[in-house]
Amino acid sequence: MKTLVKICLFLFGICSIQYVIAKVNMNEQKVQIVNQLKQQGILPNTTYYQLDYLPALDNEDSTPNENLYPSLSNLETIPDMYIMAIQSIAQVQLNENYQYSKVLRLNRNIIEIIYPTDSFQSLDDGVYFYTLDENKQLQQKDSFNEVYKLPCYLRVEKKHGIVVSIQKRGLASISRYIYDYWHNTNLKYLKIEKYDTEKNIIYDSEVFFDDKGEMVKAIRKNTKTGLYSIENIIHQGDIYSINEFFDNEGNITNRVTNYENTSRVKNEVLNKNGKVIKTNNSEPEIFDFDKDLDEPYPYNKLVMNVEKSNALLTDSMFEQGISDNPKYDEDALKRAEYLGITPNQVYYHKLPFPSFMAERYKNFPHQSPLTLIEAENQSPQEKYSDLIRIEMDNNYQYKKIDKTKWQQTAISLPSSQFKSLENGIHFFVINDKGQLTPLNNVEQAITQPTYVRVEKVMGKIVSTLQKTRVQWLTTEFDYKKNTPIRSKLTVIESHIVPKLVIESEYESGQYLPASQVIKNAQGNIIRTFKTVKKKNTIAILERFNEQGVKTNHIEISKQGDIENQYLDSKEHVRFTTSDIQDKEYPQLYDELPFNPDGFEIMLFDHFNK
Repeated sequence: MKTLVKICLFLFGICSIQYVIAKVNMNEQKVQIVNQLKQQGILPNTTYYQLDYLPALDNEDSTPNENLYPSLSNLETIPDMYIMAIQSIAQVQLNENYQYSKVLRLNRNIIEIIYPTDSFQSLDDGVYFYTLDENKQLQQKDSFNEVYKLPCYLRVEKKHGIVVSIQKRGLASISRYIYDYWHNTNLKYLKIEKYDTEKNIIYDSEVFFDDKGEMVKAIRKNTKTGLYSIENIIHQGDIYSINEFFDNEGNITNRVTNYENTSRVKNEVLNKNGKVIKTNNSEPEIFDFDKDLDEPYPYNKLVMNVEKSNALLTDSMFEQGISDNPKYDEDALKRAEYLGITPNQVYYHKLPFPSFMAERYKNFPHQSPLTLIEAENQSPQEKYSDLIRIEMDNNYQYKKIDKTKWQQTAISLPSSQFKSLENGIHFFVINDKGQLTPLNNVEQAITQPTYVRVEKVMGKIVSTLQKTRVQWLTTEFDYKKNTPIRSKLTVIESHIVPKLVIESEYESGQYLPASQVIKNAQGNIIRTFKTVKKKNTIAILERFNEQGVKTNHIEISKQGDIENQYLDSKEHVRFTTSDIQDKEYPQLYDELPFNPDGFEIMLFDHFNK
């Protein structure tokens, strides 16, 4: 027993020493930071600016580790802002101990927009700031200082005489932080207020700490709805805190238990008498921190340049899927019109082509149309290159997408064959002996299974490519208003599968088809898939041989279980497995459903192995 006590005392001594060392190191680090701030001429109770400020929830972070700037000069052009597509600049004041005292943080989305460049042609190279009045007229400002606190502004950048960027930078959030400290400089109190663009408080939070700087209580309130919560940190057993939620009349609605060192929670839902009526594992939200502030008029009518904007912003639009969304539909229509795209137009598409629903909004285009000669040689250094022909529907969405994939090989041919050629691009077919026959134009070239492309610049041959078509698919879409409801994919050429037709139907908002049918070259149905609403079944998949005789009936349960029945010619069950793979005649297209772009990628990946 004495030995055990000695061991415990020894271990306690080690822990105490380690704690003291950590405390000393932290204090030394803070002293170094304060000395650096003093050397930089930073003064208490004076306003400075800081990039990417994060609230200090413990004593260690209460002294700024990031640079403080005396003015806004040059802060607006920091390149790192483009990584997250957010401009985050805070006004900072420090107390006498060089700890945060008051902070006002403004976060803005950085959104590239489609906007006429005519108004900026007379500008010299540089960065310029504008606002829009109620009549959508531009008002130029002298500096960033004039627009820093405005709900939204435009930023125009010009390089080498060309407008390279037009952005709208609207306020996504406005947050104020107020700190108070104990006499030992540990954090005592933190108040957080969130504002709308009219300077109204929409959320506030008060966090209380003990004299050791440990959080003990938090009161949070949505000032618009009146909902609020009171969290007490108790550290009892494996329980971290108890958080009680109240409605706008002060009635308790939920009691949430948060556990130590885990994201696990227990949410007890209470009735008006305070009795538990159900329990779940999700904590209620009194405020939506993911929702940005609304953009004011007329900035909210400006259309995003999807091709140039950050993926963090465009993804939220793509995630809408094919569901109805009038705002995004309106923007997509404006974008297409601005790009010069018209209903029923036929044109060629830029690369890379945005994939279905993952990189485009519905089937609306967001890239400028190309001519055939522009599109034919977009990626000359790649082993494979796509050529994509588009037919537009009346609703400004893709009616038909024609995709051919070409293998490109640089070849060497006797230069004597090209002496008489003028500068420019020329097309030929080549026979087995390497002899060339000229083609009239690029339109004629792409109808060939193989052709040669020769480019001559200033009397010299700079490129000789042999291009061979390795895959050819078309996809046609039908719509109900602006929503894609059906697609028909046809495999015209492939080294992997024979000619196939894949017909799909979609439900609003769904990425994958709700039903799918595959037909072979003879028009026989060889695969089907459909979602169902049976008691425990979510989907049924059936397989047929090339003659259209059913070979498999597969049901997929809500739990993901598989029942795969193998049938004879009279549709009697021969045997059953729990594997969706076909054990007898496996095919690449067995595991339905897939969207059109997904099937195309799968097909090419198998070819390219």
